[in-house]
Amino acid sequence: MFALLSLDENPQRISLKCDPEYAVELREQNAAIQPAYHFNKKHWNMMTLDGSISEKNLKHFIDHSYNMVLKGMTKKQREEIQ
Repeated sequence: MFALLSLDENPQRISLKCDPEYAVELREQNAAIQPAYHFNKKHWNMMTLDGSISEKNLKHFIDHSYNMVLKGMTKKQREEIQ
């Protein structure tokens, strides 16, 4: 799992896996990015989708999360996905 999206909250929130050092950096730069609720706060950020995070940056964060999870898989698992 690389993302968890809340569909029934307003504003919506998305939790994404993140490199621990990068996660702290992002939290310091944007108040809409916080440690993820119910996840390992070292590795997961929760982003409030209130318009303060650009679509371009959000797509980058989603790609980063996906790649973090992909990197942790075995070669066989990566090949099955790709």
